[in-house]
Amino acid sequence: MNERRRRGLEKEISRIIGTAILLDVKNEKVKNLVTVKNVNLSPDGRYADIIFSILDYKENINKEKMLEDLNKLKGFFRKKVGENLEIRFTPELRVHLDDTIEYSVKISKLLRDAAPKNITEE
Repeated sequence: MNERRRRGLEKEISRIIGTAILLDVKNEKVKNLVTVKNVNLSPDGRYADIIFSILDYKENINKEKMLEDLNKLKGFFRKKVGENLEIRFTPELRVHLDDTIEYSVKISKLLRDAAPKNITEE
């Protein structure tokens, strides 16, 4: 599979799964706190790594439980992808969580705490 087709399929898979989360998923925690950050399709198109981002600014979410819930939904997501794409093989989905948002919030808090008081007041 060439690079251009693979990138197009990754975008389309991301759109399909994001729409399914918004419209079809019954689990309220997943529906309200999870977004698709990135999709990486293997060169042969057999596997798709779905990277989800959890938006939990105020709540402490149990990431292991959320990952377990997303793993339960991956068959449903694969069915949606298969229904909406006309490709020979529907890729097997592998679920991963992204923590860059939490990491950036942590770094900005550390920088804010370390900054001198007169700079932060201006």
